[in-house]
Amino acid sequence: MLWTEALIREAKRKILSLLHDGKARLEYRRVWEELKRYDPTVINNQTPTKKKQVVIVFTRLVRFSGGQTSALRLGTELAKQGFDVIYTVYKKQSKEEMAFCAKSNLASVKGKFYPAGMLQSMIKKQKGADIVIATSWDTVSFVKKLSGYKMYFVQDYEPYFYPFGELSLLAKKTYEQGLHMVSLGAWNKEVIEKNCHIVSKIDVVDFPYEKGEYPEKKRDFLMYAEKKTLIFAVNVKYYGKRLPCIIQNMMKELAECFQKDNITLDVRYYGEAKSFHTKGGRNLGMLTKKELSNLYQEADFGMVASMSNISLIPYEMLSSGLPVIEFEDGTFSYFFSKPSAILTGLSGKELYIQLKKCIHEPELLKTYMNNASKILEGLSWKRTGEQFAEIIRKL
Repeated sequence: MLWTEALIREAKRKILSLLHDGKARLEYRRVWEELKRYDPTVINNQTPTKKKQVVIVFTRLVRFSGGQTSALRLGTELAKQGFDVIYTVYKKQSKEEMAFCAKSNLASVKGKFYPAGMLQSMIKKQKGADIVIATSWDTVSFVKKLSGYKMYFVQDYEPYFYPFGELSLLAKKTYEQGLHMVSLGAWNKEVIEKNCHIVSKIDVVDFPYEKGEYPEKKRDFLMYAEKKTLIFAVNVKYYGKRLPCIIQNMMKELAECFQKDNITLDVRYYGEAKSFHTKGGRNLGMLTKKELSNLYQEADFGMVASMSNISLIPYEMLSSGLPVIEFEDGTFSYFFSKPSAILTGLSGKELYIQLKKCIHEPELLKTYMNNASKILEGLSWKRTGEQFAEIIRKL
């Protein structure tokens, strides 16, 4: 059979239709799975009589998870503050696998690891836990079943993770179920108060980073104009809030623009498995902290899309002295009040014009880095952990 243009178009249409139907069916099944566990009731949170033991709840622990790493850092800082910290999961996972995944994310993690069954036996034996903390919307229903004062470590506005529909609604309603929320940075609090019917307290702790993991490299921005190859460290994730397709399309356009100046772009994506196919650059896969630090040291520019609550990544890049490209429609400016990064729209050609200006006016890059350094000063997980501990002590 001869494949005419009309037949090719029809075949493509059918393939896209099948992919769309498959995705819809997966989401449909996901909703039913979540509803098996989901508890929509609003709790009456009782002030704890004891504030010594803290149980932090995950779905299940996995490697290379930024959100889980942040929750583990929080637990570790609380342990340093004298709390008895326990990490648990509501899905089936062995104690050994939990510890392995946690230490892959944070080698210095402090606390004990209890699978769900082991935790429930312990709580029953001691007639309750003191403080129980949810770390994501899907852990809230499990936390509500446990005895103890219920808190919610809000790292992002999770309804934005899904297209408008059942999952986004289920996520949104968890902010209205009576848990004492603590927002990582003020942005989550602001969005929750705007979009939800608040029925409980919501505190804020600073959005931190760990400077020691990403040592600063002093860069001579005057030399950027002499470079024939520019290295970009580009964070890419498959989910939409990180703009994976837009970023790759921009990198392709950007490379074409610089090619006319006889400048080559070496675009190094990272953050997803190596099986994740990328365009306009090569995918390095998921990197260890040491590999990531080395990448930041080698790169000339870093790029990330913080479209909901800001990512830790621009903090890490700026800490290492790497100029950052962020999006003007994202949340970077909410956290960095002074110009601290190259803010771009969605056009590779627009970004090209901005980069050319920075390359030929290196004082701009120096100003961005100086502004960022002042904002980063004093931020740390130690300080954020102390703030969280103080919230608990004041209950």
